[in-house]
Amino acid sequence: MIKQVDINAPYRTLPISYLIQTARYFSCTIQIQSADSTIDVKDYDAMQKNFEPDGKRLIFYLSGADEKEAEHRIRCIFQE
Repeated sequence: MIKQVDINAPYRTLPISYLIQTARYFSCTIQIQSADSTIDVKDYDAMQKNFEPDGKRLIFYLSGADEKEAEHRIRCIFQE
């Protein structure tokens, strides 16, 4: 089952590298919605080339054993 996590604006802007490092800490799959596709947050090249946030919200999709811990951490890093 895939868990959807919405981070609504206003949210703290983070460097892509920080988001990637955070995602790589967890074993679960972490993807983010960008324009018309989803991107593996752990893939630096894909994030660098294809990630285009819309500014209103970020939508993450998590799936795996530690998805609850990953959700908590993702929510925390975006809080201002």
